[in-house]
Amino acid sequence: MSDPLWTPNFNHHTPLICDFIDLVNVRYGQSIARDDFQALHAWSVDQKAEFWDLLWDFCGVEGDKGARIIAPIDDPPFARFFPDGKLSYAENMLSYWIDHPEEPAIIHRHQGGDDRILTGQTLCDAVSVCEQALRRAGIGKGDVVSLYLPNIPETDIILLAASNIGAILCTAGMEMGTDDVIGRFGAAAPKILFTAQGYSYGDKWIDRSATITAMEERIPSLERVVYFDLQNHGIEGDFLDGLAPKPLTFTRHDFNHPLYILFSSGSTGVPKCFVHGSGGILLKHLCEYQLHADVQAGDRSFFHATPSWMMWNWAASSLAVGAVNLKYTGNPFYPDAGAQLRFTAAHHCTHHGTAAPVIMGWRDQGLSVKDDLDLSDLRCVLYTGAVLPEQGFTYLDEHVKTGMQIFGISGGTDIVGCFIYGNPITPVYAGEIAGPTLGIDLQIWDDDGAPVGGEDAGELVIVGEFPSMPLYFLGDDGTRYRDAYYDFYADKGHQVWRHGDTVKRTHNGQIVIIGRSDGTLNQNGVRIGSIVIYNQLEPFKERITGATAVDFTRPDTKQSITVLFLAMPDYTQGVPEDLVKAIKSAIRNNVGPYSVPSEIIAAPDVLRTKNGKLAEVVTKKILAGTHIPNADLYGADLVRFYEGIATDLAAKYSA
Repeated sequence: MSDPLWTPNFNHHTPLICDFIDLVNVRYGQSIARDDFQALHAWSVDQKAEFWDLLWDFCGVEGDKGARIIAPIDDPPFARFFPDGKLSYAENMLSYWIDHPEEPAIIHRHQGGDDRILTGQTLCDAVSVCEQALRRAGIGKGDVVSLYLPNIPETDIILLAASNIGAILCTAGMEMGTDDVIGRFGAAAPKILFTAQGYSYGDKWIDRSATITAMEERIPSLERVVYFDLQNHGIEGDFLDGLAPKPLTFTRHDFNHPLYILFSSGSTGVPKCFVHGSGGILLKHLCEYQLHADVQAGDRSFFHATPSWMMWNWAASSLAVGAVNLKYTGNPFYPDAGAQLRFTAAHHCTHHGTAAPVIMGWRDQGLSVKDDLDLSDLRCVLYTGAVLPEQGFTYLDEHVKTGMQIFGISGGTDIVGCFIYGNPITPVYAGEIAGPTLGIDLQIWDDDGAPVGGEDAGELVIVGEFPSMPLYFLGDDGTRYRDAYYDFYADKGHQVWRHGDTVKRTHNGQIVIIGRSDGTLNQNGVRIGSIVIYNQLEPFKERITGATAVDFTRPDTKQSITVLFLAMPDYTQGVPEDLVKAIKSAIRNNVGPYSVPSEIIAAPDVLRTKNGKLAEVVTKKILAGTHIPNADLYGADLVRFYEGIATDLAAKYSA
């Protein structure tokens, strides 16, 4: 058994989860030890109603529970939590700041610029004015509000103001291209859009005026567009004219009233539109912040995110536990790789969250800050978005801060939270994640629906319900919801959530994520559907006869890169440089810079199934070195071609 990088030390710090365990023992007659996470997790899934009921009390949720904790329903997700309950998401997010008006609530830095500090009073005043302006603009309960902005403080303000009205928010960061953002917002049908003419990233200014014009033309529900002046931190025009802050009056809506809409990657076509409830999101995030990450009132939490990514939604919830939300916009490597760490260190960050590719980028650029920055307040680095290899853990321990907790979090946009998480009472082993999230009955199954044993890999499944499951999909009668998550094992007689991740347990009893079990692309920690790439190839169809986009895991860094295969009559000559540049430009402008394929390779044809569908998963398996026993189904010669490419890629990116 390998030695842990970090072990809990209760003499130095007592995490909140210990107090929660004490409360479980007192209220429910248990005898769980303060350092026994597995026993606590087992109780949380065996006594699910009691767990979520107690969590409400422990976290001090403001609201009315109602008579029932969990009630079954006929359609996905097959249960509703606190169906008689009422609460205000905004009230729970702002109650600490109302009581602590002079403390900083949000601190924002744009790359290389000055810091903006919003106190609790400033934040509450801004929410009040924004809510008044939204109501004056005709926004009411159930209306959809959209924002297409960088991760600035105003995004949180809009979220809180809209939620108090009972409006529903949908968001996208400005790195998202025209077709992608219209595909999402068009389905959500917003009445109002908050945006800006463009944004700066590194040393470049990216103009988004054409994208906004296209949204106005192609989203018929839009009644108004409100522009931000990002340089002067204000709203252009008369949207806020004549309005002044008032004391906030909170409206308690149904526990399961919609809070926001998030979108899937679109790997099978039109993105799924997940509608999430305010109460379920609040409870799930409180569980993860307080019991898992041990974020307490007065702490300072940062997460590298944009409004396109569910981590923006998650990061906003730091306000609910009385922790400062540290926000950074721009290129995380501008003017150099240490930009974000200098920002968080300057503001005494306790929890620094980022994407695994960012950590590996620090390592690749030789960043070492352990002796240069005061990181005495930093207790934990969290990572997500991709698998962090063992050398990433070692790098953090040796070059950022020795002896701090490092842990991965893994979940999804579809639950706006985590299935797998670290916790403050379990040791950290390089390359592993401590275990499942409390209240989540995570199991690992084979394709026949049987639990796998030992360290064998299998499908990540969730048995039973949890509060942050989507309430429903927009425009769906339940069929697409059922097909997306509950169909895989249905013919085996099981009604379980199959997430699409391949995972395994280790000899340490922890979890390793192998990767996606489908063909979703996940380069740079940004998940998109391959169809999004294919849509950008339409202008070049006279030069290519087919295309397949899959991920390849680099042997040296364990990070995913996207490989785009183009079927071309003259494939032996490679892809012409002008075509490579044109395709990359189209993807960069219409999808986003993080999604530009790392490799574009000419091929004689693409692999297809017998019924003509693209065999993306098979192609991905070949690149991973997996032998395909039924190669004749796809064309044996063609399979051998891709096996040759796999060998070449493995050599190119060898450790």
